[in-house]
Amino acid sequence: MTRPSQAEGAPLRRTGAPLAAALVAATALAALATALPAAEPAGDTGLDPAYYPTGIEAPAPASGGISLVGLLQVPLLAGFVAGVLYVVNWVFADTRFVGADRERWSPYAIVLGLVSLAAVLLVPWFYVGLPLGLVVFGGGALVYVGHRNAKVTAPLRVMTAAHLARLGRGGKGAAAKEAREGAAELDVTFIGYDDIPRTIEAEDVHEDRARYDIERTVQEGAVRGASIVGYLVRPQKSEVRYRIGSDMVAGGELELPVAEAISRAVKRLAELDPNETRKPQEGRLRAVIAGRTYDLRIKTSGTVRGEQVAIRLRDMAATQFRIEDLGLTEDQAVALRDALQQRPGLVLLSGPKNSGVTTTLHACLRHLDRYINNVIAFEPKVDLTVENVEHIPLDQEDGPVAVSEVRSRLRHEPDVVGFDSLYDVDVAHMLAEAAQERSLVLTIRAGDTSQALSRLAALLGDTSRLAQALQVVLTQRLVRLLCPECKEAYRPNPEFLRKANLAAQAVDTLYRPPARPKVNEDGQVVVCPKCRNQRYVGRTGLFELMPIDQEARDMIARGALADLRTYCRKLGMRNLQEEGLRLVTDGQTSVEEVLRAIKVD
Repeated sequence: MTRPSQAEGAPLRRTGAPLAAALVAATALAALATALPAAEPAGDTGLDPAYYPTGIEAPAPASGGISLVGLLQVPLLAGFVAGVLYVVNWVFADTRFVGADRERWSPYAIVLGLVSLAAVLLVPWFYVGLPLGLVVFGGGALVYVGHRNAKVTAPLRVMTAAHLARLGRGGKGAAAKEAREGAAELDVTFIGYDDIPRTIEAEDVHEDRARYDIERTVQEGAVRGASIVGYLVRPQKSEVRYRIGSDMVAGGELELPVAEAISRAVKRLAELDPNETRKPQEGRLRAVIAGRTYDLRIKTSGTVRGEQVAIRLRDMAATQFRIEDLGLTEDQAVALRDALQQRPGLVLLSGPKNSGVTTTLHACLRHLDRYINNVIAFEPKVDLTVENVEHIPLDQEDGPVAVSEVRSRLRHEPDVVGFDSLYDVDVAHMLAEAAQERSLVLTIRAGDTSQALSRLAALLGDTSRLAQALQVVLTQRLVRLLCPECKEAYRPNPEFLRKANLAAQAVDTLYRPPARPKVNEDGQVVVCPKCRNQRYVGRTGLFELMPIDQEARDMIARGALADLRTYCRKLGMRNLQEEGLRLVTDGQTSVEEVLRAIKVD
């Protein structure tokens, strides 16, 4: 048996509001009793027949019984009482569905019903009291309707034009039908990594709505370039959030029954336990959205406030970055490619967390000939793979186990070794030895190139082995790009240009995100079709590349790391701030975004 859609309100339950039903029913019985006019006893009229003039017949004595007017009052009052009972019970149930304050609105509904019945009964004229009762009860009920409609999205609001139209087209089943019709307009297909399509079988109206909302939010996340679609399932407030770039963007609220159904449906898609709401769970599947294939990583976890369900989206085509796609300048790209061709050699990549270093590591591996070379890559967690590269998950916290795994793999004499997020001393020593015979591409967490070198030297303890193998050091950040439709031009402050060493470039115009959204003639906010008023669209890499020549190697061998940066600056190395200002003067991003990106916590 399917449950009615919440768009028509909560269902009338036999167990709901028993006290309210009893009180109103008792009042209704009294009302019906008073609605029946007392029958007048048969007998004379109280006037002497001689009172009437000659030729006028005296009226016949009144007979006992109920008048026609009295009979009409009974069904009218019964219908009024039935309507009051239904609405009062509906309010009791609906407060739970929409998360309204039940302790406030349930007594409100009871008192409203009693007051409206009293208005009908206390007015001496029934056909005046009944309309008065309708006005009192209807007006009071609309107060609650307005409150609950403000807590839900448009399809689940009641007493609106759309709701009344749905009732006229088929009542409670219309909302589910519209959800199915809306889903048909979406272009989302879920597929497991076993290549078997995954579907959401809806068992009731809420799960049918959940299926539509999952497809809608996943497709919207893909269109908006979101990396994560998150569902927060909480009794007080359930909602959808998108991670777009480095920002969390609200995606709208969810009704609790639908949010709970979304959580269960997502878990079933990823073949997780739908009934487990406390322990963390992880799953994986794919989705084909508008012809593009996405990798979906699902994570669920319980918190003290509710459950969180996160879907990480990765566009499989967009993640196949090559060196030319990263955002390097032409000189930087040439230097990196040359360094990767050295045998043996060490390329050191660095950056803080979530700066895109792993993406750069994969791009470097793609640049190599993986068909004639044996290429392996150690990673803390393998999310994406590069064709013809053996990806090996490695937890450096395992200590001797991790060292044993690295030693075992190196015995197979790979031509190229990639290693993501190096921080273990013993593993670092093994890789330093391997760098004397083969090519290595390492990543390390650091704020700039100098810090990356210092941290690697600290792991090795001996900078001489590092000096001989090192070819180049690269550090990076990710910066958001200004929306070309929304960005606004402004004339920069001359003092800022002087401090930024831009005065000599005669920069007259810079760009920044709009201070406020655009509005139309009616004062309504105009949504940008490009960025949906998020002000930025897409990201690019911001890089600092330290070239290593023989003089630089000698300085590293001597441990003169403090002087190395000065020497490389003389060779033409540009730091992150200078590269960021280049993007600013090109109109690609803003000063504020560059400052945010290069800041290291």
